[in-house]
Amino acid sequence: MNLGLYIHIPFCHRRCTYCDFYLTTNLSLIDNFVDALIQEIKLYSLKYPGCTVDTVFFGGGTPSILTTNQFDKIIRSINNNFKILSSPEITIECNPEDILGDTSKFYDFKSIGANRISVGVQSFIDKELSFLTRLHNGSDAVKSLEISVSLFDNVSADLIYSFNGQELCDVKYNLNKFLELGLQHISAYTLILEKGTLLYKEYERKNLLKTVDSDNPQFYEFVNSILNSNGYNHYEVSNYAKNGFRSKHNLKYWDFDYYLGLGPSAHSFIGNNRFSNPKSLKQYTDKLSAGILPVETNDTLSATEHKNDYFISVLRCNGVNFAKYKQLFGSVFMEDFKIVAENILKLNLAVADNDSLKLNEKGFALADEITLGFLQ
Repeated sequence: MNLGLYIHIPFCHRRCTYCDFYLTTNLSLIDNFVDALIQEIKLYSLKYPGCTVDTVFFGGGTPSILTTNQFDKIIRSINNNFKILSSPEITIECNPEDILGDTSKFYDFKSIGANRISVGVQSFIDKELSFLTRLHNGSDAVKSLEISVSLFDNVSADLIYSFNGQELCDVKYNLNKFLELGLQHISAYTLILEKGTLLYKEYERKNLLKTVDSDNPQFYEFVNSILNSNGYNHYEVSNYAKNGFRSKHNLKYWDFDYYLGLGPSAHSFIGNNRFSNPKSLKQYTDKLSAGILPVETNDTLSATEHKNDYFISVLRCNGVNFAKYKQLFGSVFMEDFKIVAENILKLNLAVADNDSLKLNEKGFALADEITLGFLQ
């Protein structure tokens, strides 16, 4: 069995107001966390002996908070406990302030195996960064990406767009900066007000929620147009890549492949099971200290849930692969969903050949609505 490893590093210097990921700002807990993580890696290597790994993704939180020695311990543990395939993709998410604060750390990250960097830029405009409560400014964002591009051949960056007060010219400015820097991959997300976040609570307190339109199709089409015309392939609803630079790890989620999530709040998908760790660093470390895997939820998917999850995943990216569909579900896709498939093809929302059915640009913009037509 081949797996992608996702490793959640639950530490940040501070919480951004729009963020709903599990994290803590108590950095004194990092060493204990790393020890627990290494124990989790060992326990899973015993549970899934002989597994191979071809992608490792350090997400968070802010993984770049960790020191070189801490990363080295984790990567050594992965290498010692799993069979790593040749030329694995190893991604580290980082923030501009960490890159600028200690450039030598990123030389070290490369030396211990990291070959892909994903930078949480979000914007190059100071007023937007202030609104998003980021710690860096526009100049820092540029400098951090210049350093990243000089060190790594595969650099991705995040953009957040389509929020109150933003104009198309602001989005164009941000996109042009990305283009000037020559990034290989761009993730572009509309701002979502997630319940429980500080930003949601602030908008709720001011009764502004009904005025927020973070799903403006004009912005989405504008981003698509600029990136597509500059050589970026729109391969997933929110992701764009130069040829050969799609995120191999994230493709596991969207192609319905297996992945193992490590760290507090991390989720996994293996076989027809989805399981997750607690959103609590204490519960996570306590269980591992006792030699117990820190699984909080473990759901065995029914046949219907399995198929629904499949569509939710694949329609966001490469679409339905007919051979894989038959392998998974034992039937022919174009017979099972003949009417739904023919309808979206007639509406020019998808394209199909002998091997697959995939949403096109027009279909990506309506991916959530189209997916509902396949759910049972």
